[in-house]
Amino acid sequence: MSTDDRDGTAGGPEDPPGPDPGDGPAGGTGDGRDGPARGRGLRTAGELVEGGGLSGGLATLLYVVIGMGFWSLVGWGADRVLGTRWIVVLGACIGAASGIYVVYLHMQEGLRRSQASDGADPHNPHQSGPDSAPRP
Repeated sequence: MSTDDRDGTAGGPEDPPGPDPGDGPAGGTGDGRDGPARGRGLRTAGELVEGGGLSGGLATLLYVVIGMGFWSLVGWGADRVLGTRWIVVLGACIGAASGIYVVYLHMQEGLRRSQASDGADPHNPHQSGPDSAPRP
């Protein structure tokens, strides 16, 4: 056991370097075999909604559920202040409608972007667009 091991300090120059920051799940390995989400890093909720699939469905569900939860909480607070019992239901309805509206806005933005780029997906240029057909 060296003196460095006993006193709790890190070793000297003989220690191997730590893992490369690019080797993590979001950084990719750099060998060209990264999955579709690895090389790009994190995506926004709007990009998930635009992309569709399971992640888009979950992002849509989260928009609606979080909207309902937030506006129900606001309605519950208003009910406590005003002494009523119905504003919490109104808050839940407003939250659900606002979540659906935000999803609609993200979908419209994706539609405008795809029309401007002739249908090519900027994140996966090899999977969509006019040049996506297999070449002979």
